[in-house]
Amino acid sequence: MSSADILAFPHSEPFPPAQVLDLAVSVAIGRDLARSETEMFALIKDWFLRPATVGELAASIKRLLDRGTITRMSDGDFDFCLTPAGVEATTTLSGGMIRMIDRGRGHFKTAFLLQMLDLEKGKCP
Repeated sequence: MSSADILAFPHSEPFPPAQVLDLAVSVAIGRDLARSETEMFALIKDWFLRPATVGELAASIKRLLDRGTITRMSDGDFDFCLTPAGVEATTTLSGGMIRMIDRGRGHFKTAFLLQMLDLEKGKCP
């Protein structure tokens, strides 16, 4: 057993469906890091060291809307927020990625890193 803090997630819920780009987009929306499509493209390129296409981003946004992970706050072109279910799914997937990268060694404090995500900034009012 590692010395890392263990976060328990509800087992009654199905495992959140995910694609890497969907997680990145939901984290960016949750942290209020991209208020335009241009900012989102720049952020994705910075994080992954490669650009996403217009089609890839559009498909990701559609999946997140269809799943109820994000919703529109207004009629603006890129005015999204994370739903409560989106916060839960994004937190669950981010925590899993942190533990996966750590490989059970306990070097990364999952709870601390998840707090740093601060997904409340982009949570729907």
